[in-house]
Amino acid sequence: MRLTGLEPLYRSMQAQDMGRAKFRYTRNHLVFECLFFADTAPYELVMGCLGHNFVIFMEVSEDFEIKPYIEPKETFFALRNAVFQNAGNDHRLSVSDFFTEFNRHIPSHTTRREAVTADDVVRYYPSIEHANSRYFCGWRDNTIRDEQVTPKNLEKTRRLQGQRAHDFSLRRNQSTCWTHLQSKAIPFYIPD
Repeated sequence: MRLTGLEPLYRSMQAQDMGRAKFRYTRNHLVFECLFFADTAPYELVMGCLGHNFVIFMEVSEDFEIKPYIEPKETFFALRNAVFQNAGNDHRLSVSDFFTEFNRHIPSHTTRREAVTADDVVRYYPSIEHANSRYFCGWRDNTIRDEQVTPKNLEKTRRLQGQRAHDFSLRRNQSTCWTHLQSKAIPFYIPD
């Protein structure tokens, strides 16, 4: 299934040199906070249902194709129960219909104010290594210490800063450094 609504959003992101954007989607009484990551391979779409305890994670191809099913099953049932709240359990939810409707409401434009922050990422990926330390504060060259960048640091780098930063970190054996103090944060950069 192709999410054609992501194409103009993606172009808007590219025009502003943004790899990530967030937006809201409302369906009846439900509000979803959506994060679109175009700086990972494959792209990712995260849909957190506000006021409900579930998140939908979707891989998105470079052609904006998704597989129209929701896993794990618990997430599908949570979505179905939320969509048909107080309507009983006899209702069927078509994932294709859900995403067809969602596709119609994807914004075609974004601004820097809608850039995804580290706080947004940690909210949906709480298992990130040292999730409370989410403010970038520099790089550490592991070659000097005769060490290797850890898989957990690579995953945190990818989640918080994207595929390009992850690939640099792996290629150059450099770890990203993080702090829990916002006052010690510095703007993210990739060394030359």
